[in-house]
Amino acid sequence: MFVRTLVGVLTLSLLAKAQQTTNVPQVKISDQPFMVTTTDQLNTIKWTMLGTTASETVYCVSEHPVSQLRFVCVECLQNNITDIVNILNSAQDLTRKSGFPTIALQNVPARPNWTGVKIVCQATLNGGTIDSAPAEVNVRYLRQPHVVDRNGMGPVLIANQGYRFYVECIRGQDGQCQQSVGRGKTLRCAVEAHPPPTVFKWFKNGVEISGNSAEITIGVEMIRQSIQCSANNGLHTDFDMPQSQAVQIDPYTAAHVLLDNFANIQNTSPFQPGNRIDMNQVVNLGCQVEGNPRPIVFWKQRKTNGEIVDAPCPQGFDGNYQETANDATRDGSFTNNAVKLNAVCNLHISNYSLSGQYWCSACSYVSQGSPECSPSADALANSVLNIQVQGPPTPSEQLPTVQKSQNGEDVVITVHYCSDPMPRPPREVIFSIDQNDIQVGQSWQNFRFEGTTQNNTVPNCYFARLQINPIRDSDERRTIVLKVHNQYGKIQIPVSLGSLLGSGSGFSKGISDWIVIIIVIIAIIVTAIIAGAICLKKQIFCFNKVKNVNDKYSRENNKQSRIPSQDNYPDTNSVPHNFLGTATGEVIRARSPSDNGIYNDYDDFQITNHKQPSVYLSREAVV
Repeated sequence: MFVRTLVGVLTLSLLAKAQQTTNVPQVKISDQPFMVTTTDQLNTIKWTMLGTTASETVYCVSEHPVSQLRFVCVECLQNNITDIVNILNSAQDLTRKSGFPTIALQNVPARPNWTGVKIVCQATLNGGTIDSAPAEVNVRYLRQPHVVDRNGMGPVLIANQGYRFYVECIRGQDGQCQQSVGRGKTLRCAVEAHPPPTVFKWFKNGVEISGNSAEITIGVEMIRQSIQCSANNGLHTDFDMPQSQAVQIDPYTAAHVLLDNFANIQNTSPFQPGNRIDMNQVVNLGCQVEGNPRPIVFWKQRKTNGEIVDAPCPQGFDGNYQETANDATRDGSFTNNAVKLNAVCNLHISNYSLSGQYWCSACSYVSQGSPECSPSADALANSVLNIQVQGPPTPSEQLPTVQKSQNGEDVVITVHYCSDPMPRPPREVIFSIDQNDIQVGQSWQNFRFEGTTQNNTVPNCYFARLQINPIRDSDERRTIVLKVHNQYGKIQIPVSLGSLLGSGSGFSKGISDWIVIIIVIIAIIVTAIIAGAICLKKQIFCFNKVKNVNDKYSRENNKQSRIPSQDNYPDTNSVPHNFLGTATGEVIRARSPSDNGIYNDYDDFQITNHKQPSVYLSREAVV
């Protein structure tokens, strides 16, 4: 009987657990707002972007008694995809409208980087959560195509004319572009899309001209014509494919240099034999260039060490230009579409770094990328201007430096300067320490002039080395100057040793020592003042005798202050009022042992207020 009862209880328990298991609410992601028992779970969420928002609506449905639904992105934060979180949290609650737990994502501004993200729908039940199966996001879109060249660069935008691409035009004797001569232009229809586009079309002046290819090669036949492209990845119909902007095709004449004035100015003032030129002179460089589109000029310099850099001239669009007239035929029509310009560079010879070779490079922008130049930016031109700067010594752009030894006992100061002709030691390069001149190899106290060396990286520049061994705190307060001169002039370069060594130098330590000494002296003075005040207050040491003397004088002063002063009488025969008594009847008498008055060690009388019989003399009695 007991066994039968136990079996029954266990059976009921298992049935209850099975019923609870079968009664767990379902949660599904769906594309329709149907009951969870009649809809299918989506494995992929497709959002199609034909405008600014997706056209599809995504639902999450469940059943009672769940209390809350929400969309959750799996691993979005770990993958740094945070812009989707706010969108998922903005889901609309449609529970009252549908009659069962329902939320919806509508008009979602989906982004391309959401593709591949997994989303689940999460329901809240009895303090816990129930998740749906994950669904992967697939954002489908196709943005507006645009025409680019084979390097992916867009066309040139010309003000008030629109976009331009260029096809090389080599004109014949008739002034027309030759069909079979010159380089063709390969263009590509670029478009951002997912999935990738599979259909492409090309249009000439709005008319379809090509088959299904993302690239097209055009020649001179497209000059003065417009070209467009369209693409489709299945999101549009063949009659509604998005098209690119129209791009005008113009003839291209490579920019090139026609002539320059280098040879002429090389043989005239201010140049001297050997391409030498004095400091602070101005050289006017000029080049005539031609090309289409409108060319620009970049001025180049090759330094004496072989480095090619931009010359200190207005470059590119900021240059100084003067346009010249094109050649015309007898009938007045232009035979060449190229633009001819004169470019000028006013080169101010201000330092020795301007020594080297100069030339101009003619360039044209045929796309949004780098310009096409002749000669190229890193190539030396056939025609160059050679400049060798000469003049007085000047400070180098490189500031003085200091090098400390490992033990910190000595330092080497390096001072840079530039000069052409080169100053010749020992008399033309001198270090001065507190107005004591030392030449190369000489020493003064702990200073030694090691020598001079040519700088291999900067033309016409050198550096001098001064050794200080050992370094002392007082050295940082010395006046150190490098004196350099040649036949054109001289210069003095001051050297601040304290600045070179920095805040941790001996000089700063010396200052700290002086500060410590001053602080110690002040502390001693303050201590002495405080000690004296304490001794005076407690009447110790020598201040005790001072107290006794002060007491004597204070008692005497007190006694005298208690003797009334004489009255002033108007008559001339006045008698001292306190000769035998006072106006109050007080008398001056001999001291008595019975008196309780206050005695003074230095007087024989006592002033008392005891009322004793006394003799009173009035003024009338004294005649």
